[in-house]
Amino acid sequence: MDGKWGPKTKAAIVTVQKGAKGNLTWILQATLYMEYYSTFGKGTETALEKFQKAKKITADKKA
Repeated sequence: MDGKWGPKTKAAIVTVQKGAKGNLTWILQATLYMEYYSTFGKGTETALEKFQKAKKITADKKA
């Protein structure tokens, strides 16, 4: 991974799966919250979809 988007970075990323729990999920929720997206209750998935759409990030939506 070299900090630039390409094959090395893509191979090193972590995908958060639907229903995931733990520190990685908490970090995702905190990051979305800092970007003004509500993650309360079951809002994480909705917040993530809105964030991705606003930033023009495509998502695979794998379960």
